[in-house]
Amino acid sequence: MNFMNRRRFITWMATAVTSMMLVIGWQFVNLSPAASATNVNVYAAVSLTNALNSIKTQFQNANPGITITYTFGASGTLYQQIQNGGTADIFISAANDQIDALQSQGKLVSGSRKNIVRNRLVLIAPTTSPSPGSAALSNIPGLTNANIRGIAIGDYTGTPPVVPAGDYAKQVLTKRGIFNTVQPKLVLGSNVRTVLTGVENKTLNNKVIDAGFVYRTDALISNKVRVVDTALTSDSEAIVYPLGILTRSTGTTRTAAQTFSTYLSGSTAQNIFINTYGFLAP
Repeated sequence: MNFMNRRRFITWMATAVTSMMLVIGWQFVNLSPAASATNVNVYAAVSLTNALNSIKTQFQNANPGITITYTFGASGTLYQQIQNGGTADIFISAANDQIDALQSQGKLVSGSRKNIVRNRLVLIAPTTSPSPGSAALSNIPGLTNANIRGIAIGDYTGTPPVVPAGDYAKQVLTKRGIFNTVQPKLVLGSNVRTVLTGVENKTLNNKVIDAGFVYRTDALISNKVRVVDTALTSDSEAIVYPLGILTRSTGTTRTAAQTFSTYLSGSTAQNIFINTYGFLAP
C-alpha cells in the first residue's frame, strides 16, 4: 500500500472509530431517562388489585418517566403501616374512615382527596356447596338458618376497621336485625380476598365456610362462588374508594403522584375499572 492509500485508510479508520464512539455514547445518553424514572409508591385496597395492575400497564406506557409500585392489603392494615412510617405517596382506601383519619392528622396534601370508584357488597356461597343449607341459601336473612355454619367476613374490628368490607357487612347484618343472631357463625378474614378464598375453599381459619361477604368485583373474578344476594345501598354507608396523596411525598415524586391520580379519574382508567372489572363510577 503506497503512502497516499495508507493515509486514506488511516483517515477512514479514524472516522469509523469516531462514528462508533458517537453511536455508543448516544446509546448511553438515551438510556439515562429510564434510569432516572420517578417511582410512586401506591398503597391500595386489595380489592383493587386486578384493575390497578391493568391500569399500571397502560399508565406506564403513556408515562415512561414514572414507575408505579403497589402495596396491596386491607385498608386498615395499610393505614397502620402508614402510621408506622410506611413510604406511601398515594393511599387508596376501600372506605372513608382511613382517609378521614389521615386527613384529620394533616397527612394528606390539601385538595388531593377524591373518590376513584364505588362498589357493592354481595353475599356469596361456594358453587359446589359443602352443605344442603348452603345450596339452598337465597338471601341475606337466610344466614340465620341452622344449616348455615360458618360465614366468612372481613375483620371489622379496630378503629378505623381493619377490613372495610367486613365493616360494611356488619352494618348490613345490623340493619337487617340479624347481626347478634349470626355473630357466633362469623369467621374473620384478614382482608376481602382472604374471605373470597375462604368461600372458594369452603374453609377459613379451620372452620367450615358456607357463605361470605365480599365486594361484587371480587365475586366477578371467581368461578368458584355464586352471588346469593346483593346488599341494598341503604343497608350500609356508601362503598367508595377515596384517594389521597400523602404530604410525605415531595418534589418530583409528588408531581408524579398527582399525574397518576389524574390518570385514575380519566377515561382510560375508568373504562378499565368499570367495563373490565365491574366497579361503579365515582
